[in-house]
Amino acid sequence: MLDFQMRWTEILLVGLARHLLGLVWYSPLLFGAIWARHLGCTQQAMRQRLLRVFPLEFVCSCIIAFVLAQVLNFAGAIDWVMGVVVGFLMWAGFVAAATPNQVLYARRPAVVYLVDTGFSLVSLVGMGVLLATWQWDSTFSAAWDGAVQTVMRRFLHS
Repeated sequence: MLDFQMRWTEILLVGLARHLLGLVWYSPLLFGAIWARHLGCTQQAMRQRLLRVFPLEFVCSCIIAFVLAQVLNFAGAIDWVMGVVVGFLMWAGFVAAATPNQVLYARRPAVVYLVDTGFSLVSLVGMGVLLATWQWDSTFSAAWDGAVQTVMRRFLHS
């Protein structure tokens, strides 16, 4: 029988961590300028688009964190090594191997593929490590998760 772990606090925080990593990754500090240039997009256009996609990207980051938490749970991952391995395997099988059609068929520049898949690699491995090694005091964690679940139930049923 499948045992889904609903660790909302960890899922939300790890989703937020991925979201913040993306803000830095795609900023001019790292790869944003080269990525935008190869897509034919200006930094100004990227900033304007960011405000529209920001909430959806956060939701997607939380969904990724939830799914990865389930895979880590099923794999019995309880240390950083297993977090790295599971994160890497998820990246290799579902990102790196599944998205080359962006270059092959959609004719997007290879640089865009490398920046995007590089972000996915770093974020999935990092999320894997965080989720696999997260150890909260059980009393605090249970109380906090109960509060988060109550808020989520009210939000989803509104």
